Amino acid sequence: MKEKTVGEIVSNDIRTATVFKKHGLDFCCGGGEKLEAACQNKGADLESIITDLELVMSDEKSSDDFQAMPLDKLVDHVFNTHHQFIYENGPITAEFINKVARVHGERHPETIEVARLFNNLFAELQQHMMKEEQILFPYIKQMVEQSNSNGAFVNGPISVMMAEHDTAGEILKKMNALANRYEPPADGCNTYRAAYANIKALEDDIHMHIHLENNILFPRALELEESLLD
Repeated sequence: MKEKTVGEIVSNDIRTATVFKKHGLDFCCGGGEKLEAACQNKGADLESIITDLELVMSDEKSSDDFQAMPLDKLVDHVFNTHHQFIYENGPITAEFINKVARVHGERHPETIEVARLFNNLFAELQQHMMKEEQILFPYIKQMVEQSNSNGAFVNGPISVMMAEHDTAGEILKKMNALANRYEPPADGCNTYRAAYANIKALEDDIHMHIHLENNILFPRALELEESLLD
């Protein structure tokens, strides 16, 4: 891999653009440099970057049985896997799509709307996750640990979270349609392609995130609360 150019690596697997962004390596205009030379010129750790690249490209999916997973462990999984994915990839993706809108907006005006929708979605997701982390998740874990409801109820917070999931889903549908299912145009640069690939990855992750909460975590939390109140 060290003998390939940065541009070749990104072209072969667009997800690697996020790794190069993280380490401050230029994969767009400076993509003609070989990985080893690019790391030397930037003073970056080659082996660390290769490790990150291999991790991204392996793309191993979880085979966990979420229905059987203890409820507190499922809360931790949602936070560690899905919340952290958004926190780590959201700002980079916003930077990518905002740049694309500025540079390509005249020829591809849909990118301006995609950027606006993504920025709104990211802001809403941050507020949404904060409410889950500060209110709903601690309460669910408290029910598991103490086996009592303490007079509080999860129905209200869960209803709010599910409504916000619906809003996020609608934004994702609009972005997907505007971006032609995230298929970049022939004249799209690496940043253009990276922006669309990252949004698609976020869309896939958010869909799984919502599925785990709406269809597994929330119903099981409501069932646990009902059993504690009996």
